[in-house]
Amino acid sequence: MKRPSRERRTISRLLAERGIGRHAFFLTQREGVGLPDGVEAVSGFVLDAEGRAHGFWLAWDDQRQAHTLAPFYPVEDPERAFAHDPEYHAARRALRLR
Repeated sequence: MKRPSRERRTISRLLAERGIGRHAFFLTQREGVGLPDGVEAVSGFVLDAEGRAHGFWLAWDDQRQAHTLAPFYPVEDPERAFAHDPEYHAARRALRLR
């Protein structure tokens, strides 16, 4: 099994700090912006084990000199918002959500 990228490991750590444990990413993309530590900015969505979805952008907080998820926002009614998106449905299956 392939090891997750530094970007995904960083995002997962930041999600854990927000209380999000088991999760699956979907509609993620590299943004072509290098952060000071060599990690690339990534944006996308994350689905948690409760079926809640959040949008995020992996960024750098100059004040704290640390990674951050900014913006980080809840998606209202993700089942409606992503009803026809295969990546969203794959994330649901990965988390064994109905």
